[in-house]
Parts: sequence; structure tokens; C-alpha cells
Amino acid sequence: MPSFHTALAACMALCLALTGCGGGSDAPADPGLARTSEGLVRGQAAGELVSFLGIPYAAQPVGALRWAPTAAAPARTDTLKAERMGPSCPQSGPGADTATDEACLYLNVWKPAGAAPGAKLPVLVFMHGGAFVLGSGAQTDLREISRRQVVTVSFNYRLGALGYLANPALRAANKDGSMGNFALMDAIAALQWVRRNIEAFGGDAGNITLWGLSAGATQTFSLLHSPKARGLFHRAMMQSGGGAEYSNLSADAATAVGDAAVKALGCAGASDQVACLRALPVAAILAAQGAGKWRPTVDGQVLTQVPLRAFATGDFNRVPVMVGGVYDEGTLFSDPGMSAAVYPLALRSLVPPGFDTAQIDAAYALSRFSSPGQGFARATGDAMYACGNSVQRSTLSAWVPVFGWEMTDPAMSFPAQPKAYYYGSSHGMDAMYWAGGVDFLPSYPFLDAAVAAEVTSPSALAQRKALSERMLGHLVNFMRMGDPNGAPGSAAPAWPRFAGATERHLMHFTLPQSRVSNGEFEASHQCALWPVI
Repeated sequence: MPSFHTALAACMALCLALTGCGGGSDAPADPGLARTSEGLVRGQAAGELVSFLGIPYAAQPVGALRWAPTAAAPARTDTLKAERMGPSCPQSGPGADTATDEACLYLNVWKPAGAAPGAKLPVLVFMHGGAFVLGSGAQTDLREISRRQVVTVSFNYRLGALGYLANPALRAANKDGSMGNFALMDAIAALQWVRRNIEAFGGDAGNITLWGLSAGATQTFSLLHSPKARGLFHRAMMQSGGGAEYSNLSADAATAVGDAAVKALGCAGASDQVACLRALPVAAILAAQGAGKWRPTVDGQVLTQVPLRAFATGDFNRVPVMVGGVYDEGTLFSDPGMSAAVYPLALRSLVPPGFDTAQIDAAYALSRFSSPGQGFARATGDAMYACGNSVQRSTLSAWVPVFGWEMTDPAMSFPAQPKAYYYGSSHGMDAMYWAGGVDFLPSYPFLDAAVAAEVTSPSALAQRKALSERMLGHLVNFMRMGDPNGAPGSAAPAWPRFAGATERHLMHFTLPQSRVSNGEFEASHQCALWPVI
């Protein structure tokens, strides 16, 4: 009969082999298995990576949890097979996902196959865009980033009226004082889940970068300020986020938008508005939300003030940031068929009522452009994105390291259009470069054969791959160190900080060679003419 000590040693060896319980961790030794706060999760290995798809990070916002603060996900006793992404959140309109469900609060994790629990790899959390009404965590492929020894995460959040409805009755029912910020509360819950669990996937809970694209970027600006998001991330990248006017609503403005929606939904006169709203079919909500101005609300709880004002006083989560976008942001939002008669009216739609547009009319005179559509594309990009980002960079740089960029690839217009309508690299198109995803370009739906040949010829594709590699390298450096510059002696151009009035440095990612400017951005986008929005 074996001795007690021999039996104990055998038991300990079995424990180490089966559960990975040695080394101070109760995480499984199997790289495809992770122990989260809600239970075990089984992923899928594919080559260099292991993916964990469709993990619920919160209780699903259905029934009594519709239009309620994000609640904790329930614990599980079984092992979750995380092999498929969860459904997108309900959405409608051009470009909307079709596989949607109100039970949509899922996230996805990708890790290097060799990353064991406790590996302390940098973590990237991606917050998708979509004008606050579209999109999902599947929007950008993060796998190439994970191949650089990074743990990546994407997540869904509530959209449109379901994500941003500001209503006094809901505010009273929810009892936490918040209003209209359900999407932001989802993002906070996702970040909290990452902080609790990412070490089980080999990530470092003390080194999380939040990357927001478009509406995700404007919400990242909000999360930089939100007291409820303090300490949940340690670097931030805002790609193609808008100015303050396009980012948030005051409580009064949000309530006005919400009141109109509640009336359209037939619940304005209900004795119990909350019960009426929570009983509605999702299809009715999507039909009634229309083109409402769905945005985060300065509610005094999730957001205590307009983020730009918080940045001016230093009242925010002071972390290194990257802020930038593409040169031709407005291409996506222009109408190639716009008439000359409509053009001046379209320009005026970009400024507040009563604003003197004489200088804007002169700066964007139709004679300067090939078509009204191109002129409006330029004005829209300058007003809605470029100049707002300039203000954000300037304001943040008083407190934290700021690195600015602008990307230009004139052949990459979106959506696919005939070459006559190509106004330049469009809003969000640099995401594929940051994520190392330009390999898909040969399958891109170009409508013009000449453009397709120009972009996908071997030499052109090689140039774009090299540019993508450079940008991805900068991003990985930023995740690791809070600075996009590599080790001394790197072949890539040095990327100086944006540091105030005389050091307005910007990295221009372009072909065939990137460059750095100092102070030219604001003039090239007519920022002196646009109101601070």
C-alpha cells in the first residue's frame, strides 16, 4: 500500500495535469478552455490562435431588463461552447445586420495559441461604429492583431432607441439616476468583464487599450470622462470620431428625442409608461426610432458633463491617446448625384441655425471641386470629423500624451462607386490597415475595373501591405508602451507627440511613404471657419 505522502504526491500531480491548479491559478491547463467569473468557456483553436466567440458578458436586456442598466451575467454550471458569435443587437436601415436579437450582449476573445493564463499579454478591446444605430463586434477582423502576441476583444452593445432612449419614467424606474446611456453602460460592463477575466486568456488586466471606431470612437471619448469607467482601460485610440455636437446630448435634448419616440410608440398617454415600453415588439421600436438623434446623454451619472469640458479641466481618465482618421471622411456621407442647386443648402445644414456661412461658402465654392458631391464630401469631413478631432487633440494634450494621425489612400473609397465618384479614402476605411487586413482587397467589390486594377496589382498590393504593416506595428507599440514609436533605430519614421500650439505634429500615413507634419492639418481642413462642434 502506498504511503500517505506518496498518495498525496500522486493526487497533486493529477491536479496539476487535469486542472492547472498549480502556480497560484485555478485556470484550466487546456489552452482552449478558460475559467471565467461565470463559468468555464471552451474555445476553438485555428492555427496560431484560439477564439472564444459569443460569450455573454451581461444579463440579456430583455423583458424587465429592456431599458435598464446593464446587469451581471448569471453563473453557469456547464461549459459554454464559444464557437459562434452571438447575434447582433436589433438594427434597421441600409447596411443593417440581419441576424439580430434583443438578447445580444456578447463578446468575443482571440488569443495566441501559446498564451497561458498569467502570460500578461497586452489587451485590445474594440468598440464598433455604425452611427449609433448599426454594427456589431464582428465589424473589424482582429485576428492579425492577436498574432502579434496581443489578446483582442470585441463586443456588441445596444443600439438606436434601445441603446439611448432618454425617458423620465425609465429614469425613475431604474433608480440609479442614469438616463439614456444603456449603450455606454453595456460598454462599461464589457470592460469590467475584461478586467475580471482576461488573465484567464493570457491577457494583462493592467494593460487594456480601448479602440473605438466612428460612433465607437465618440463613445470612447465619453468613456474617457465617465466616472463609472475610471480604471477600466489604460490607453485609448479614437478613430474617426466626431466633434462634441455629434457625440452627446444634453439631458433636455435627449429627453425631447425620447419623448417624440415614446409618443410615436403609443406609450405617451399610458398609465404605466415603463410597462408599455417594455411590452412593445422590437420591430415596432425599430420602425418608430426613425432617424432620431440617438446619442449618449449627459445625465449626471454615467456622464457628468460634456466630455470636451471635462478634458479642458483634466476631469477624465488620464491615459495616453491616439486620435485621428482619414483625409476624406465625408466621402461616405456625400451624394454623388447632388445638384448645384442643392449644394449651398447642404453646406448650411452642417452649421447651427443663424451661423454666418459667407466664409464657408467661399472656401467650399463649387468651382473648387469636380462636382457638388465632392464639395459636400470635403465640407462634411472637415465639419463633422477633422476639426472636431483637432479640438480633441489640442484639449487632451494639456494633460496626457497625444499622438495624432491622418491616413490617405485615394483609391479606397466606400461604398464602392464608379471612379468618377471617388472622392478619396472614406470614413473608417483605415480600420483594415490598422488591423492588418488589406489581404482581402482582391475580393473588394470595386465597381470600376480600372480602380480594381490600380489597387490590387501586385506592386500596389505590396505597397498597401507595407503601409498596413507599419500602422499595425505602431498600434502594437502603443498597446505595449503607450507610445507608437518602436525601439531606437527603427526604420519607421519617428512619430512625435502632439503637444500644444507649436508642436501640432501629425503622422500622415500615405503611399508610398508616410511623413510627419507640424501645424498644416487645421489649414488643410478649414478649421478656422467651422464652429467648435
